[in-house]
Amino acid sequence: MTRRHILIRPFHAWIPALAAALLAHGAVVRAQPGATVRLDVSAFRNADGALGCRLFSDAKGFPDADGTKTIRAAISGTKASCEFGSIPPGTYAVVVIHDENGNGKLDRNLLGIPSEGYGVTNNRTYALTSPKWDESTFTLAAGESIVLRVVLRY
Repeated sequence: MTRRHILIRPFHAWIPALAAALLAHGAVVRAQPGATVRLDVSAFRNADGALGCRLFSDAKGFPDADGTKTIRAAISGTKASCEFGSIPPGTYAVVVIHDENGNGKLDRNLLGIPSEGYGVTNNRTYALTSPKWDESTFTLAAGESIVLRVVLRY
């Protein structure tokens, strides 16, 4: 075979050599499975309503906006859990509420103080101010599964 014939070889004939070269240099990226976050929430004052869990991927709107994902879960006695799956790696925070009346939001009294139970990851809650993003965050690696415990504040 002459040099000219080697250069005009059909493209499909070069695929095995190209694939081997890319693998040798790490140019092929394999898909990483998403991470999983489970929240075990405790200290419910009753089993009325449901648990609302809201995942945030950045400080914008935390803790009152809609967030990245929202899950509702049933309450069993004084405990409940919610799980977020297929989460990409990154920094997150979760807000949980005991939605006793089932209206889908955290109810507040006339002074703006929550009248239903609430909590955040890392359990940093305050009586007169909202939880802060920097105190509520956690970091997820690709494919990681973590369990976080949140205690409600009433």
